[in-house]
Amino acid sequence: MKIENYIRFYGKSFYWAGKFLEKEVFEDCSTLYAFCRVIDNLVDKKSNSKTNVKKFIKDYQSQNSKIQVNKEFKKIETKYQIPKKYINDLFYGINLDTKTVKIKSTKEIIKYSYYVAGTVGAMMSYIFQTSKPQAIKHAINLGIAMQLTNISRDVLKDAYLNRIYLPENMLNEEITANDIIKKKFNKKNLFLVIKKIIFLSEKYYDNGNIGIKYLPKKVKFPIFLASSLYRGIGKKIFSSSYNRYFLDRTYLNFMEKIIITFKSFYFFFIVNNSYKN
Repeated sequence: MKIENYIRFYGKSFYWAGKFLEKEVFEDCSTLYAFCRVIDNLVDKKSNSKTNVKKFIKDYQSQNSKIQVNKEFKKIETKYQIPKKYINDLFYGINLDTKTVKIKSTKEIIKYSYYVAGTVGAMMSYIFQTSKPQAIKHAINLGIAMQLTNISRDVLKDAYLNRIYLPENMLNEEITANDIIKKKFNKKNLFLVIKKIIFLSEKYYDNGNIGIKYLPKKVKFPIFLASSLYRGIGKKIFSSSYNRYFLDRTYLNFMEKIIITFKSFYFFFIVNNSYKN
């Protein structure tokens, strides 16, 4: 797959919001997205995921990378002087997924979300040429919020990969990935836990959005829109029923994206002036 097509195929909400960015910035964001998506796809393969991830990271660390997405990512890494810390932390998080996933508490789910998504938010900040510490902190929290949305949306999908990211201290019963696959669990109770994760994500969306004021003017609305779209997925789950949730993966349809886009435009440009400052 061409690098520019990863975000179009896998990150439909990001692709939608990204069209409001300048072409060069969007292309560089797409490269970062592709880099993260390729390694995420490797870890999601049921066979040899640990070996494949190790090979990918080794190729990245080589001076003469052979994998195309690594070559392209290293160009933007140099262009924007993205710190190695966030790349290494991302690799650490990806490696966690090659092992047995066991999230015991809310603190652990936030920590995990930082490694696999907060790091991406931080790297995006550098692409947007906003490297102030306070801006990075908010960008990390926005990444965490989006990962919490992913976790709340993908409980069934993750179960087929033998993973449960819902914190054990939130679950009222001992449950395995196989129980979820075979539907041997209390749907109502599990859905309540999923809603708690969505409620938790709201705190991080709020904090992440505060950081928009640190972004360059041309970047502010696209990021607010991306946040609103992804947040909309969580809100759709929250207002759904547990029977409906377990039937299919939740996503935003075309009309829902249009509505959120218009609402975001109205709120951003007319209602709340703080984002424009």
